This record gives sequence, C-alpha cells and structure tokens, in this order.
Amino acid sequence: MEKLMKLAILIVFMSFLMGGTWSLAQRDDDILAKVGNEVITRIDFETRLNTFPPSVREALKQFKNRKELLDAIIKARLFSVEGMSKGLTEQAGFKAQLKMIQDDLITQEYVRAYVEKKVEVSEEEVEKYYNTDPELKEKEHLKISKIVVEKEAEAKEILEALKKGEYFKKLAREKSIDESRYMAGELDWFEKGKGEKVIEDAVSKLEKGEISDIVKTKWGYSIFKLDDKKMDAKPPFPKVKDQIIAKLEREKLNELVEKEIEELKKRITIETFYDKLIPGEK
Repeated sequence: MEKLMKLAILIVFMSFLMGGTWSLAQRDDDILAKVGNEVITRIDFETRLNTFPPSVREALKQFKNRKELLDAIIKARLFSVEGMSKGLTEQAGFKAQLKMIQDDLITQEYVRAYVEKKVEVSEEEVEKYYNTDPELKEKEHLKISKIVVEKEAEAKEILEALKKGEYFKKLAREKSIDESRYMAGELDWFEKGKGEKVIEDAVSKLEKGEISDIVKTKWGYSIFKLDDKKMDAKPPFPKVKDQIIAKLEREKLNELVEKEIEELKKRITIETFYDKLIPGEK
C-alpha cells in the first residue's frame, strides 16, 4: 500500500505540472494551504482525492497519507505559481492544452448534468435483451486435433495408419508440419460457429473420438480429430442482469449524446475550414 500511495502522490505532482490548477474563493476554514497568493482549498483536495481508485481513497483516510497528498499538491502549486510568474501560461501551446482540458472537463460535466439523467432502462428492456441477444444463449464448444502435411499422398498414408489404430497424437508429433505438432496436434477449445469454417465443416458430423477425411486447407492437406465437445448453459438472468443494464445504459447515453449534439448544432453556429487540413498547406 505504501508503494501505491507513493505512486499516487507522484501522479498528483506530475498532473499539476502538466495542467495547472485554479481555486475559487473559499471561507478561511476551507483553505488548507496558501502558496504565495494562491490558495489550496478543501474542494481542491477532495477533487484530487476522488480521482484515485477506491483502494487509494481508503488509504487516504489516514491522516499521514492525507498530509502527504496535501504536501504533493503544495509542491506542484509551487511550480504552478512560479511558472505563471515566468509567463508559461501565455504560451500558445499551453493555452491550447488548457483549452483541450477545459473542453474535456466541461463535456463530461455537461453530459453528467444534462444528458445522463435522461437515461432510463426498463425491466422489460432488460428481459428482452436477455431473451434475444445471440451471445446470451447455450453454446457448444469443440476441442479438436489436427495433422497437416504438404502432399496428399502422405495424408492418405497417415489416414490409413489412423484407421488401422495408430495413435493420432503420435503421428501429429512425427508427421505434421503445423506448429500444433508441439502439442501433439491439439488446438484450443473454440465456440461452434466461431471457428475456422473449413475445420467446422470437417468435424460437424463427427462424434467424439472420430477422425475426418482428408481436407485441402490453406495449411496443406489436413486430417482432423474431434477430441471432445461440451455445452455451456445460458447464464442465469440474475448473474448477467447488471451487465445488461450497464450495456443498455451506455447505448442509450450514446444515442442521447448524439441527439444533444444535433440540437446544439441548430443553436450554435459552426464554421469549418477543412481545406486547411490538407498536408503541406497552411
């Protein structure tokens, strides 16, 4: 946790160096520190505190860690005050960065205050999604092995040997030119319907343990063996309900944001000069 706290303090310090900070006038009991004519307020501290993940915020309940955080803010404010006195904030590049940060922050706050609260997801919508989404269904997974050789004649010899009882894994190690030979021909489990079409076509009618005919593939002449198959049940509704709600809320929020943009375009004049983006032209 101590290492985590030191990293958090460092992030604070660097972010102040990059972005700067400003404070609104506060009552004296809300001022935590003064640096020159600048003040660091309780809202400055709490705002910075809320940028950290829960584990760090929990650690910052301790006075020692809160003091370290305030000290880090003070150190960064020193550079901020001195940098402003040297005119760094008047540089065009700095102003552009500041404007970009302002745009991002205002956009986030605008969406939170005026758009996000309009998002509503009904129980019926959640249940409909659960019942119709193609990803939320019973899924069959297949486990196969393969042997790949360059010439069809060699593939025929291997197939005959397999029919006579030769071990698939043994021949895969000895004969296959595919990298899977290092795993005795074994491939990872894959969901039926999402694997290589040529493989699925070859094994679709096989039962567990059966071997396919020779198949011409992009790898060469292949023989496949269905090692195993299993069915994964559809996840129960209570387990995925929160995930569905979050997904639907994101989708609705995106839709509302786009609608809000179109409404704003009707009220705010926009001029564009796209020709100035042509490379080599200024």
